Formats: sequence, structure tokens, C-alpha cells
Amino acid sequence: MTKVFNVKRMSEYAASLMRRWPLTLTLGGALLAAGPLGVAHAQSDGDAAVLQAKDAFRVRDKDRLASARDAALAAGHPLAPWADYWALQARLVSASVSEVDAFLARWPESYVADRLRNDWLLVLGNRRDWSTFLRIKPAFRMNDDREVMCWDVLARQQTGVAQEGPGDLREQARRAWWAQKDADTGCDAMAQTLFKAGVLTSDDVWRKLRLSIEADKPRAAQKAAVMLGDVVAQAMTRIQGQPRAYLMDGDRGQATGVPVRAPVLKPEPAHTKVKKAKSGRNKVVRPSDLPQVQPPVPRELQGPLNLLAFIRWAAMDPQAAAQALDDPQRRAGWGWRAEESAWAWSQVGRQAAQRLMPEAPQYFERAMGSFDELSPGEGPRAWSVDTLAWMARAGLRWATAGQPAYWSLVDRAVTAMPPDMQQDPTWVYWKARALISRPGVSRLQGREMLVRISSGLGFYNLLAAEELDGVAPKPPVAPPRPTEAELSQVMAWPGVDRALRLFALGWRTEAVKEWNFTTSYGKPGGQTSEREVLALAEIACQRELWDRCINTSERTRQAIDLSQRFPTPMRSDVLAAASEAGLDPAYMYGLMRQESRFITVARSNVGAAGLMQVMPATAQWTAKRKGIPFTQDMITDPLVNMKIGASYLKLVLDDLGGSQAMAAAAYNAGPGRPRRWREGAKVDAAAWAENVPFAETRDYVKRVVANAVVYGHVLSGKPMSIRARLGATIGPRATDQPPPEMDLP
Repeated sequence: MTKVFNVKRMSEYAASLMRRWPLTLTLGGALLAAGPLGVAHAQSDGDAAVLQAKDAFRVRDKDRLASARDAALAAGHPLAPWADYWALQARLVSASVSEVDAFLARWPESYVADRLRNDWLLVLGNRRDWSTFLRIKPAFRMNDDREVMCWDVLARQQTGVAQEGPGDLREQARRAWWAQKDADTGCDAMAQTLFKAGVLTSDDVWRKLRLSIEADKPRAAQKAAVMLGDVVAQAMTRIQGQPRAYLMDGDRGQATGVPVRAPVLKPEPAHTKVKKAKSGRNKVVRPSDLPQVQPPVPRELQGPLNLLAFIRWAAMDPQAAAQALDDPQRRAGWGWRAEESAWAWSQVGRQAAQRLMPEAPQYFERAMGSFDELSPGEGPRAWSVDTLAWMARAGLRWATAGQPAYWSLVDRAVTAMPPDMQQDPTWVYWKARALISRPGVSRLQGREMLVRISSGLGFYNLLAAEELDGVAPKPPVAPPRPTEAELSQVMAWPGVDRALRLFALGWRTEAVKEWNFTTSYGKPGGQTSEREVLALAEIACQRELWDRCINTSERTRQAIDLSQRFPTPMRSDVLAAASEAGLDPAYMYGLMRQESRFITVARSNVGAAGLMQVMPATAQWTAKRKGIPFTQDMITDPLVNMKIGASYLKLVLDDLGGSQAMAAAAYNAGPGRPRRWREGAKVDAAAWAENVPFAETRDYVKRVVANAVVYGHVLSGKPMSIRARLGATIGPRATDQPPPEMDLP
């Protein structure tokens, strides 16, 4: 009954909004006045209250914000929920439970309700109001906040309420804490409380310390160290700053009480300063100026602390760390168990693999060899997912470079990954390749794994399909276009109405959040079907909201509409710019889709701008090189941006021998890096892409190449062969090629 009531109420609400506040755009996409995003930007008189509310929220003027909120509510403005959210969020720390309950009841099934629910759960956790927290938490639909997950575990432990989801209390606590990106109040409070209660153990804390040091999260590491006492906390301070020194003499020095100077973490207060006298008699001596004698480190702590220092040192200088680790006498002096030695070798392997060092697979083999001494329950499953990923990458890089014995590293690394990670197409593909490299039944198992991922349009989906049959996969059959009735139905959803109005006001951040929530959860009274997702994507496409058009359409699994997922805006202009530069237009479209999603005014946090996200200095250099008239105020002009971007892309493509994977890496990370990354052995081109050291660039390369494959079909009906674009191998520059153009920015 409740669900039926909500559906009726939401339908009536949507209908009343559409009557009172009709949109200035039609189902066919016709506009009264189109701005850069293809949405009307004209503001009605009724928008004034909402505009005032946002401005007041920006400057934290609570009184003006409350007044604007009241005006928007009184007028029944469609964006009144946002004004209401800003007004309550600005004073949420002091809000009462009844006030928040009333807000959530006013705007059921809306984005702002769920976002406030997230904010409110954090406040409730800090208040230790467990009963209200546990009442509110089940309705948190996005459930995307790690700190809330930690508060949830703590709330259930404090109240005795049974855990939800897989795993017992300890397992859920460890999973949430270990996945914490950096120190935060909720996860720290949960960990400290459960450690004191005996739910979390010292081994759990040491594991957290290893993961934090490995991920270069010093605050999280220091917080965890405090849980183990002053000795560990003080040792951690030195380990973070001087890991090699700690390893070479720190464990012995601290055990005997050798004085070390305590670091100054922040300036002393101004009132401690006095005018310096020549004699020095009036100088204020601060505690931090005195030699600090560190307490002795008990023998049972020396091994674990030495491992933390080694992890830190390996990240700084893996080659020197490996040489030290290879010394049996020194290794014995560090007091490690077999499991700790294995972890140390894995860290040298990980850092070497990220630097594409040929020794990387050997280091991982040393780590795996240490497990011969371990009990059956121990092994690489305890390592971080990043370490396991780099173990697999090291194996596949050198296995495809003529050392097939290293396929076993790929197999063992993927087998040790968490179940959800094993299902990622990346690791399904490479484990399949490892199995296929063996004779007999393993080869059949590998082909079965390729079949599982051969139906999508991603990098590894396309590779798997081509690997199976030796020919390019066929494009998906286009689903029927959304009907006018289907478009009308989703247009009546309040979340769609709000999102389009936010776009019309130019509030892209809020509009995208509203839109994304609506596509996942915003259907009144139920889950969004694939036909409804296609209709939502079509509405965005018609209004040239290309990022929402693409991202929304990508949510479907069965019905794949290439015209939505791979649109061709400004087609004649793109083709002209590509032709003038001598560039494949499919490759250019593939890069633009990844760079900006065709948002003409897009700007990155490092200053890249426009459709092709060109850096200002690069634009200036390219314009001068190619004789293109240019000033910096022209950088987001679509035609100028495309002309400069296409010209620069062609320059790096030629410099890198026509390799689209390397040119994409150069476009994202600068040409000097792929020049270095191509050195060494000649490797499979897909393995080269997977071994790009930077996560952002690695993902970028794979997406650009896969995009180009599909755009080749969309533009000219070409077979969707990813191998044709990747090439067979990537290796050092051939001796008959011209030298690199070193002045390319």
C-alpha cells in the first residue's frame, strides 16, 4: 500500500509541476534559446528565489538562505527541494531529528533527500545517536560513503543489532577499515572502539599499517599506529620520514635508547618567541629543540616495524631495497617471519613492475617462493589488490615478450584477487590468455573465459571476441528507438524535470547529480527498466547533453544503441579538422569522447580546455607550429580547439610511429613518457597498454582505442577490429625511424 501511495503522490506532484512550471523545450529537442549545452538558459521570474538560495548557501548566509527557501517553497518552484536542502544542510550539525524527518518526508525518492540522508548519517554517527542512525541507514539508496559504512558497523556493535550483508562483525569492520582511503572520523572511531573491545586484533592493525604505508596514506598510518601504543606511534613517525635510516640502524638504535631529534610538526605559537639576545641567555628552548630519547622497541615489534620501513623504502628506491633484501644476513637481522619476507619481496616486485623493470617478475617469484614455508591459510590473498594487479602485469608483460614461463605469475595473481576483481574483464582476459598458453584442458577453460566477456564494446571485450574467432566481432543489433509515449513517460518524472531545469540555469554540477540519481533510483515507485534508460538517454541526446546521453545509454546491458553511446556531434566539422590534419576521424572522435564527452566548455583541474582538452601552452605551441591564428581566449572555440587538438594529435602519432595506443598515452601524459615506456623488450600491444604505469593514462589509452574501433564502424562501416588499431607489438623505436621530436610539449 505504501508503494502505491508514493507512486500516486509522485505522479500528482510531477503533473502539478509540469502545469505550473512548463519547460521551455520539447520532446523533439526544439529550443527557445539554446546555450552551449543545447538547453534553454533563459531564467523566469520564478527562478529568483532559487537563485537567491544558492547564492546565500555559497556565502553561508543562513538568514537569507532561509528566506529564499521559504519563498521557493511558497511558490511551489520545481527546484524548491534544492533550496530546502541547502537551507537544512547549512545547519545540519545542530538540526533536530524531527526537522530532518520532515525534510525526508517532503521530498521522498529524490536526489536531495538521499544526499541529505548521507550527510545526516555522518552527523548521527558523530552524535552516537545509534537508534536514529539504524532507522535512517536502510533508506540510504546510493550507499556510496565509506565513512557511513564504518559508522554502521560501529552502531550495530554498540547496540547488538545483527550485521547486514556478508561476513561477521569483525570481517565487515576489517573490510570497511582497510578500504578507507585516508583517515576519517567514522572509520577511526570504529577501529579504535572495536580494537578495545577485542573484535579487531593486533594483526588487523598491523595489516592496516602495511596497506596505509603501501598506499602512501601517512595520516591513516599514524592513526592506526597510535592504537598499538606510543612505541609504535613514535617509530612510525621516523619510518615515514627516514625509512632507510630506520632499517639500517633505527631498530637497533631505538632498542638501546639512542637519542633522535623529534620532528617539528607545526610552528610554535607566536607568544613563545622573544627577541634573540647576543648571549643567547634569553632564548626560549622549546621541547622540540631538545634531543628526544625514543623508548626501546620490544623485540616482538621490531620485525613488523622493520617491514613497514622496508615498504616505504621500496617505494622510494626499489633497486637499492632489493639489493639489501637479497642479503641473507641483513634480512635475518630484520627479524621477519616467512610471511613478512614474502610481503617485502612483493613490494619490491610491485615497485619494480610500476617502473617496468625487467627484474619485477623475478621479485614476485621470490615472494611466492617464501610461501613454501607458510601454512595453507596464508598466501598472496593478504596482499593489496594493487600489488596483485602489478604482479599480473609484470607476468603478462614478460610472458608476451618471449618468456612464457611467467604466465604462471598471471594465473596465481588473478587467482589470489578478490572474487569481484576476478570478474573484471581485464583479469578474465589475461587469466584466459595464461590458461590458453598451456596444453590440454586448460586451453579449453581459457576459451570459455573469453566467451564470457566477448559481447561488450570495451577494450577487453573486443580483444576477447577477436581472439576467439580471429575476426572482428559483429556490431550489436540496434534496439527500437524510444517511442513518443516512452519519452513522455520519463519526462514526467520529477527528477528529470529538475535535472533539465538545473542544466537550463547552467548549474551543471547539481544537474549531473540529479540526472544520475534519477537514472538509477529516481523512477517513482520502482526500478528503471532498460527501455526507460534508453528513453532517458534519448532525451539527453536530443538536447545535446552529450555526456549524459553517452553515460546514460551505457547503463543498459542487453539493448545497445550505438547512436547514443557513440554520437557524432559536429560531424562535418570533425571530419574537416581530421582531414586537414591527416588524421583518422574515428581516432579523433574516440579521443574527444574520452576527453570531454563533447562538452565544448569543459575545463580540467589542471587547465586543459575545450572539446579536445588542450593545455594552454600546448595550444600556443601547436598554433605557432602550424600557423593557426590563436589567442588564449579562443581555446574553447569548438572549431579552433578541434583544429589545434587534431594537429597536435597527428604530430605525436607520427612521432610514435603511428601507434594509436602510444599516441593516446602521449596526449594524456606527455610524449616523453610513452617514449620511455616503449623501451626494453618488444611486448604484445595489449600488454603494453595494460602496463602503462599511471592508472589514469592506462584507462585512458584503453578507452580511446576501443572508442576508435567503434567509431570506425559508425562513421564508415569498418570491421570492429581492435587488433588492427593496436598493432601486434610495441617496442623500442626502430633504427630506420627518424629520431624523436624532442620539442613536442
